[in-house]
Amino acid sequence: MSMANELSIELREYLKRCGLSERMIARCNGNTRMYHDLGLYGDIAEAYMEELADHYHVDLSGFEFDKFFPPEFAGKNALLGALFSILPFAGYLARQHNEYLPLTLKMMENVMRTKQWRAGAHE
Repeated sequence: MSMANELSIELREYLKRCGLSERMIARCNGNTRMYHDLGLYGDIAEAYMEELADHYHVDLSGFEFDKFFPPEFAGKNALLGALFSILPFAGYLARQHNEYLPLTLKMMENVMRTKQWRAGAHE
């Protein structure tokens, strides 16, 4: 019995729509974190959140992206951005230095069900 069975059919469909492989989804459970465990950040994480708004009609007006996900690259300037694109591991290390709140699949499922991001939902 796979752990993915813990996830609702709707949540699994959402993850599939966003491009997560069946193999990755099978490893997920309600406590799987979007950034910390799945490694989602920047444009890809934004696309996941946009999918919630566009396809699932979730109101994300109170959602503060920067609290949960690093930007596309951790550098504050173009030179660092270029360096991180050449040496992706350097970007990975730089992103690890910051603390980001966990955004779990259980939280995502709740947001899909209630159709809105509640401030404090992560606490």
